[in-house]
Amino acid sequence: MAGGLDVWKLMAGLGIFLFGMLLIEESVRSLSGRAFRRIIRMYTTGRLRSIGSGFMVTAFLQSSSAVSLMVLAFVGAGVMRMENAIGVIMGSNIGTTVTAWIVATIGFKVTIESFALPFIGIGAVGLILFRPATKPCFASRLVIGFGFLFLGLGYMKGSVETFAQTFSLTGIPNFRALDPKQINN
Repeated sequence: MAGGLDVWKLMAGLGIFLFGMLLIEESVRSLSGRAFRRIIRMYTTGRLRSIGSGFMVTAFLQSSSAVSLMVLAFVGAGVMRMENAIGVIMGSNIGTTVTAWIVATIGFKVTIESFALPFIGIGAVGLILFRPATKPCFASRLVIGFGFLFLGLGYMKGSVETFAQTFSLTGIPNFRALDPKQINN
């Protein structure tokens, strides 16, 4: 651990995160039948609709990162067009901002990482109960993928927390902090 940065935890988090993304993309590709594609297209066709969808999903999940990653998986699986994905990501960023204001006002915060282990557990039970290469099996893999995604995000966040608290820009050569007196002159 160099300077508060836990490199192994960061690398493990990145690996778990990428594996979760792979599971999600493969599961979405396998599950995306006509009805699923139609629903995704219905809620993301047009600028306002895609922005509104991104806003609503982010307000529900309270994580624009998770929404952005789901959108990338949908685009990678060919379920969503890139133009629509941009609108959903914009709406996701707006949703995060509104959610932050609500949290600041009310004081309620749910950490998305707390869903990781239940998702992995529920998905694993589904893998055991359902036959391979069936829709319920792919749905279980999707749930596990989200669990790994959230777990990886949690590990990466935890690996840099101490580093972020102790990092100072004054150690960078030729860096000068702005002095309020210099601004007024």
